[in-house]
Parts: sequence; C-alpha cells; structure tokens
Amino acid sequence: MKLTSILFSGLLLAVSASAASAQNYYVCDNGDDNNNGRTETAPFRSYEKAMDTFNKMAAGDSILFCRGGVFPATKLKKLANSNCSSEKNCTITDYGDDAKPAPMIVSDGITVFNFQNPGNSSADGGYHIKNMTLISKQKAPAGIMLFNDVNDVLMENLHIEGFTVAVYSAGANTPNSGSNQANDRIILKNSKLLNNKMQGWLGGCNDCVIDNNHFEGNGFGMALRGHNVYIDSPVKSQNFYNNNIHFTNNTLLNSGRVDGRCQGTSFVVHGIIKNLAIDSNVVREEVGKTGDNCWGISVDPGNQLDESFVGLRITNNKIFNVGNLGIGCASCKDVLIADNLIVDEGEVLRYVIAVPNKHEDSQKSENVTIRNNKIVANHDLAYGISLGGENRFEAINNEISLSSTDSRSKCINVSNANLDTDISNNICNSHTSVSIIDDSASTDEVPVAENTEPELSVDPTEQVTEQTENDSQPVYQRGSGLVASDNTTENGGDSSLNITSADRGIVQDAITEETAISGNEGTSTSISGSSSTETGDAPLDDGLSDSTTRSTMLSASVQDSASMIDQSISPELSEPSISEPVTTTRVTESISSNQTHSVTVDQVANVIENDIPVEESQCRVFARGRCMMM
Repeated sequence: MKLTSILFSGLLLAVSASAASAQNYYVCDNGDDNNNGRTETAPFRSYEKAMDTFNKMAAGDSILFCRGGVFPATKLKKLANSNCSSEKNCTITDYGDDAKPAPMIVSDGITVFNFQNPGNSSADGGYHIKNMTLISKQKAPAGIMLFNDVNDVLMENLHIEGFTVAVYSAGANTPNSGSNQANDRIILKNSKLLNNKMQGWLGGCNDCVIDNNHFEGNGFGMALRGHNVYIDSPVKSQNFYNNNIHFTNNTLLNSGRVDGRCQGTSFVVHGIIKNLAIDSNVVREEVGKTGDNCWGISVDPGNQLDESFVGLRITNNKIFNVGNLGIGCASCKDVLIADNLIVDEGEVLRYVIAVPNKHEDSQKSENVTIRNNKIVANHDLAYGISLGGENRFEAINNEISLSSTDSRSKCINVSNANLDTDISNNICNSHTSVSIIDDSASTDEVPVAENTEPELSVDPTEQVTEQTENDSQPVYQRGSGLVASDNTTENGGDSSLNITSADRGIVQDAITEETAISGNEGTSTSISGSSSTETGDAPLDDGLSDSTTRSTMLSASVQDSASMIDQSISPELSEPSISEPVTTTRVTESISSNQTHSVTVDQVANVIENDIPVEESQCRVFARGRCMMM
C-alpha cells in the first residue's frame, strides 16, 4: 500500500511538471521589456523582445501578443528553435479581449516572421502562428518566410498586407545530413493576403495544404510577373522537386493590377512538381480591367530547369473574366481537368482550356483527361478546348457555349497527335451575349493597390469583402442571349444566380474544317462548301520562351528583389505560347426560338456540382434534354 501511494504521488508530480513546462510569454504595447513576461500583469513590450524569447523558449511554450496592441518591427530577427517539434509546437498568437482587433505587427522594412536557421540547411520546425495581423508600412521582403528546411508549420487566421510577398516558402542552402532542403508539412488556412507587391504566396513545399484563404490585389509591382499565387520548386536543381501540394477552397481576385488592369496570371506554377491538386477555388477578375496576360490557372515551364508536372488535378474551380487563357498546362503528365466552370463576360478569354498551352520541355504532356467542364466564351475567335502536343488526350462530356457572331470561334481544336481524337461526346452551343451581373447588397470595397506601395491600414478591424461591380459598368449584350446575375459571398462562392436565357434547340450536325495556319498570315478556311478568310492565331508568347532570354530576365529579377529579401524572389519568367492548331472540329446547333424568360435559382452550386435534373425554364443553357449551365 505504501509503495502504491509513492508511485501515485510520483505520477501526479510528473503530470504537474509536464503541465508547468508549457509557459506563456505575454507581450503588450503597454508592457516593459524589463518584465519577466510570464503573466498578463507583467508583459514584455516589444516585438524584438518577443522574438528573442521565442528562440530560447521550451517546447510547447507560446508567445502571446495582446489583442488591440500595435507592435513596430524594426530589427530583423531570424527565428529557429530546436526545442520545438510537431508533437510540441511553439506558438505565436493572441490573448485578451476578443472584442478587440487582432494584434498588429507593423514592419519597418523587415520580414516579420523570418524562420531560418543559420549556415547549411538543417531540419527544424514545429511552429504555429495564428490570429495575427502583419502590415508593412514601407518596402519589406515578406510577412512570413520559411528558409533552410522548415517543417511542420501551421499558419491560420492571419491578415498579411503590403509586403513584397505575403508568405514565402523558400529554398535552402547546402544540406546537412538529414535535410532534404524542402519545407515539409506546411499549412496556410483561413487567412487574408492582400495588396502584396509581387505575390500573396511564393514557393513550394511537400505535403502541404493552402486552404480557404482570400488572395486579392497581389502582384501589382510588375506586369506579367506579379501574381496572387506563384507555386515554384525553390531549389533550382534537376534532382529537387516538390510533392503533394493541395490548393483548395481559396478565392483569388484582382491579380497583377498594373495601370488599372490585371496584367499577370492569378495562379501560376513552374518548376518540378508532383501531385498538385487545385480544387474548388474561385478565380475572378473584373470586366474591362483584364489584359491579355491576365490568365486564370497556368501550370507550365517558366524557369531555367527542365520542368515537369506529374499527377496534376485541376477540378471544381470557378473562373470568371480572365484574359486569353482560362486553364492550361504544358509538360504535364497524368492530368485530370474536370468539373470546372469557366465564364468569360468580356471578350478577352481566347483559349479556355489548352493542353499544351505553351512550348514544352523534355516531358511532353501525356495521359490527360479533360471532362465535365462547363465553358462560356465570348471572344470572337475563342477556342473552348485546345488539344495538341505529341500524345493523344481524352476530352469527354464537356459543355461549351461560344459567341455566335463569328464562325471562326471553335468549340474544340485538335492538332498534332490529337488530330484523330474522338471528341464527339461533347456538347457545343452558341450565344449572342453573356453578362455576369452583381446585384448583391452594397459592401465596402477592398482597396486594391496599383503600382503604388500600400499604405498602413488605419483601421485594423476593417472587414475584407469582395470588390463589387460598379453599377455604371457596361454589360456586353448584342441581342438575346445569356445574362447571369452572380451574387457572391465574401469568399467568392456563388450564393444565387438570376438568369435570362434564350431557348436552345438540339445539336444537329458536326462539320469538320481544315485550317492551315502559319504565323499571322491570312488563310482560307473551307466550311461546308463555303469559304472565308481567317487570320492565323498568334502564339501567346511574351518573348521570353528561349533559355537565353529566361536567364537574362532571371538575373534582372533577382537584382530587383535581392535587396529586399534574404533569398531572392524570382518571379516567373515566361507566359505561355500556344502551339498552332491545324485541324478544327466544330459542332453547331439550330436555335428554335428567341423567346426569353427570367428565373431565379437559389441552389446553383448544388445543381452544378451534383448535376441535379432541372426544368428547362430554370436553365441558362439547355441541350440534349439536360441543363448545361445554371
């Protein structure tokens, strides 16, 4: 009995010691750095003291900044603590009155949370950052940087604004034993990344998740090279690749605004990447503020490596009003592009889905399936789906509506190895106009930076909401056709659509047209016995495709940003150029009537995702007895 009592007492002592080992360190702008920081009544005062403490504290300890506090960050601190681990995270978060705004750290030209150990790369990590606002009042490299093999990092409920890059998952120095030079198991979720000069996210990682974030107004610093999101394998070696990245449920708005127009791809991927999933995101731009280089989702070669993308899934995304290219990949293998909704309200989107979407490296695109996508394109020369390259692809059950004002638009283009690909199991329609009308309740607009350094936010409690359409903005209507009213929630998801649509007839016939295309010269096209003159399609190429130009631009890009960030930010160097199609198959339809009607649909997302049968009167485009698009 005595022995049992002693053992039980020893167990209680061990449990108490374990609980006591998790120490909170408090920081508030009314504190004093001479305090011990161990209680709310004796907090530290400064960001610098807090970061010094972070580097020395025990596993499981936390740095807590007071809600409502504002903390200047003037001295760069590199953060690395070998005591922290995935089992016992070291945390930076908030404390205090929930009614007050999140703690705000204001950078004076430095990276706020700069996770990197010195010298050669060695694995460290086990860090958790949440409920913080990071603001840069002048040029600063990054809000959060991960460099030299930082693993097991959770970032959540953050607001990061005004930096060169909001979150930079960078590369590594020469590895020590046990280091793979990669940042592993990184999570960024439920955060707002706004008005950062080059990117909201930059870099790569392994086994990581970027979920339910709001990216807006990022990439205003440079046309073509500014993006909301730029995933790139950061170690430039053929032996290095990133694996298993999940980019899901995010909203991307107003990318690369230069001179008042979107001039950069919203979501771009370069490097050597395996098993990338891009699912259930919303990408949206404003009509009239979209340039040719304002692409939606582009996964393709763009740096000095021999690049490839194996195991790529682009699914369930909604893309509105991007320029020239909706979804594209090149040098991609084992690809599924499925169940995406892509709508062009203006007349800028030319290639809605294209594989390959530019010149390929040694890996040629193969085993590509494009299915169940819904497309509305308004450009007179639009291609709904473009299939080319050296291997045959599969395109089935896609539903495409093109502008009826120009016969040169094509539902599906096939060329090279795909000349004989069976594309009969797709639906093609035409329309005379398309508009997405936002009649949602008025909300405060998100200020979008355009070629200026963002100013310090005056009100840290300000809600971030999607920018609403200007009531005076023109809509594109050339007669009866598609008119969609899109009410959008804060995260960009559809809440309802008010639709006016023209009744459509059934698909009647398929006509094959042979098109000889050479550069920009005019060519003759024969369609069903008649002839027309067509201008050949110009490649979508910014002139940076060759390796020499890439290297030159890479050097310039590094010089431009090296002074601002410890490891240079290298924005992508090339936008896609599409190989010229040779043979086109176009499916036409007859329109039985032009009688229009107005309806309201409240369950649009459910219908689109689950293909729920609906009445023709409730459908925007109806063909073959089923609804193409609500």
